[in-house]
Amino acid sequence: MIGMDEEQMAPQTFLYGCVLEAGKDMVFNPEEDEFEHQLDLRMACVDADTADELHMVEVEGQDMEGQKIKAVLVSLRPSTLPSVCLGGFTITPPATFRLKAGSGPIHISGQHLVMMEADQDDEDEDESEKEESPVKAKVTPSKQQNGKSPKTTTPAKKQDKSPKAEEQDDGVREEGSQITNVQAKFENFVKNGLNIADTKIISDLWKWRQTVKDTK
Repeated sequence: MIGMDEEQMAPQTFLYGCVLEAGKDMVFNPEEDEFEHQLDLRMACVDADTADELHMVEVEGQDMEGQKIKAVLVSLRPSTLPSVCLGGFTITPPATFRLKAGSGPIHISGQHLVMMEADQDDEDEDESEKEESPVKAKVTPSKQQNGKSPKTTTPAKKQDKSPKAEEQDDGVREEGSQITNVQAKFENFVKNGLNIADTKIISDLWKWRQTVKDTK
């Protein structure tokens, strides 16, 4: 996967760190897989117990032709130069770190980069989201007050006229034009003569009276 366009690659970053001591090599060589690995070094520093002497860190890796090559990475002394920022010194594995001089300990830190295909990374995230967040039907629980279910409100039905009112209404219609066509007198007749006190019925009867032609 070396040489693939950076736009097609999505780096995954992991913390890296090791401690160098005299006679002890540290090897960075991840297991072989389908991804490209890189080591981005950031910092080299002494320890509180490091002796005040010159410490030289050597790194061994490969050149462009795959041949082994050694180089001095950094030189440190606790009293004069206790730490150095390596500013993103990137190495392609395999790489070996060792103390060329000094007894240590010397700390090296950085980032382990794993280059992955962007499309594959997106597909893995989509599958993970589907597994972790299954779609559930939304259930709306009924509200309760003091452990009791809410009362169901039934719309009020329009009340029909009572039989008595219908009879009185019919009586008014039978009299026809014999009833006065003056509203005040008509309402007085309905209240006193027919004993109807409901203003709605009186209003309906007055509307009907206005549609009746007087007989000659």
